[in-house]
Amino acid sequence: MTLRRDVLATVDADRGSFRTRLSTLVEEHGLDGELVPPRSADPDDRAEREAMLVDRVRALDDLPLGLTLTGPAFRDTPIVYVNRWFRDWTGYAMEDLRGRNPRLFQAPDPDAEVRADFRDARADFREALSTWSRVTVEIRNRRSDGTPFTALVSLRPLFGDAGTVTHWVAAQEPKSTETREAGGNAPE
Repeated sequence: MTLRRDVLATVDADRGSFRTRLSTLVEEHGLDGELVPPRSADPDDRAEREAMLVDRVRALDDLPLGLTLTGPAFRDTPIVYVNRWFRDWTGYAMEDLRGRNPRLFQAPDPDAEVRADFRDARADFREALSTWSRVTVEIRNRRSDGTPFTALVSLRPLFGDAGTVTHWVAAQEPKSTETREAGGNAPE
């Protein structure tokens, strides 16, 4: 499996297996540093569940992969937390992201051909949000300074105990050539 898929499965793991999955993730992908497992939470309490999910993504702050945790689509999918690696790579501060829709990364592209190439990917995102489905697409986004980048993005719904989507988590894996040019270290 890829780092992106393993990370999404770890964030979405049930409470009993999260710590094991986190250890396996570190071991299998040779990640540096010690990832701190988050606290447990009452899954029926919305605020506690969100705090637990933020802790899970924060435990993965330094992965060479962008992670975004958002609220439910019916609330316009507001950003709850973005891991540090992605904030550093894109130049956005957490204060500039919290509560905003991830569309803020999708600045208009002046190149009509590029716009057409990524139109279907955005439509796939909208469909996944409306049908509570997983999706992986290649999409063009922008850093805070307007510099474009292309990333492979996997979006996954996070279901609460009632069977409804309470949050979404996305993993963005930048294209390796663009990352090298930008001085980052995304996985190959």
